[in-house]
Amino acid sequence: MAETSRPKRPPGQAKPLLEEDIAPVLARLHAWYAVHLPPDKYVFNPPATDAQLDAFERLIGLKMPRAYRDLYRWHDGENDDRRGHIYGHPLLPLHQAGAQWKAWVDVLADFGGNRYEIPGGAWPEHAVDPAYINPRWIPLTHDGSGNHIGLDFDPWPSGRVGQVILFGRDEDVKAVLAESLGKFLEWIAGLLESGNFRLEAAEEPVLRRFRLKAPPSNDFHEGARSLLGAPGPFL
Repeated sequence: MAETSRPKRPPGQAKPLLEEDIAPVLARLHAWYAVHLPPDKYVFNPPATDAQLDAFERLIGLKMPRAYRDLYRWHDGENDDRRGHIYGHPLLPLHQAGAQWKAWVDVLADFGGNRYEIPGGAWPEHAVDPAYINPRWIPLTHDGSGNHIGLDFDPWPSGRVGQVILFGRDEDVKAVLAESLGKFLEWIAGLLESGNFRLEAAEEPVLRRFRLKAPPSNDFHEGARSLLGAPGPFL
């Protein structure tokens, strides 16, 4: 991509990071999961240690917000890639989040550092960098196909530092799901507590058994876009 065809960042500064206490929403999620998800299939890892969190921060070169550290002090994600607590998407353990981040950084290096090598878009307008890759996007989940829910620490001026976004291989149009990790978890908890879920039994393991009820979708990324009024993932 020619330098002149790269999108021009609008003037202004993004809103600052929100400082949050996510203990109440973690308690809500814990209570809902305990009642509704089979404990032999949906298994969280033990808490991460401060040393593990510190090492992760050194790897990615960012100081993570309190809410992120508190989430991983609750559980260091989950290892099963076929069943996940975020509507079938697993919360990545720190070592996998680091590996996914490093893989994206390597792709960016292959592109000669041009994060716009593959054109993209953003929703809302000017809230997210319309890049294909940004090393300040930190994966939180993985869908098994190269796409993530993640934290954005390099938002454009209409966004907020630490906002939660959709990005990845098939997410040409990046979309903001929530303005912070805490707000994202509260949104998920609210959807679950309102009954907006489907749990479908199957004889053979499948990638997703835990799905949205409305809109009916086998892919949470697609359903989330519909719930929020965001455009589809492709340009």
